[in-house]
Amino acid sequence: MNKKVKIFGFILIIFLFGLLILKSWGEPVSELEKSNIETLDQNDFSLILSSSWKNKKDGKSSEISFYIDGLKDTKGFFKDFDIIFNVTESPLNSNLKVSINVNSIYTENEYRDEALMGEEFFNSEIYPVIEFYSNNISKSKSNHNTTGELNMMGKGKELSFPFEFKGMTIDKDSNKIAIFEGAFEIDRTDFGMETVTSVGDEVSIKFYCELYKF
Repeated sequence: MNKKVKIFGFILIIFLFGLLILKSWGEPVSELEKSNIETLDQNDFSLILSSSWKNKKDGKSSEISFYIDGLKDTKGFFKDFDIIFNVTESPLNSNLKVSINVNSIYTENEYRDEALMGEEFFNSEIYPVIEFYSNNISKSKSNHNTTGELNMMGKGKELSFPFEFKGMTIDKDSNKIAIFEGAFEIDRTDFGMETVTSVGDEVSIKFYCELYKF
């Protein structure tokens, strides 16, 4: 076979392989269907005192996403999680519990999902759940703050972050709901993950939750 033909064939194979990788790498798209914020009641925290709230398991009214900077930026979602927010008469004594199924990681790429759930990262076979439990809610000038413990990969670390109570409205199923939104960052190496050259250590977490009373 002509040498030039061999070289051309090799280049063509590399090119097609590269296209395959780029095509399959993927980036997940949010499936949120937010309720109409124009109908929100005043975002007064007193509206939800002495009540308990939780998320629907519909995958569309609440969302927890993550973003990791690196050689190849990684954006993804946790598709399965439970949120229970018990609001007491005194907000300071209210408690929030979030439980996330690690095996529900979704990044629009099954190979990347499997890698993130593997031993080098979340190690979901041994640590299948991430939990956050807070029993302290305080108010700042523009929003609220919660302080509690984040348990991940067998390690517990104190975590504080701000969140916004957007207010209350009626969802598409005529249920009264309370809407919350916030974001925070964690260092994944604090929980036992090793530093990887191509993957950043800082993980940005964002959440949007429409909770209904129970």
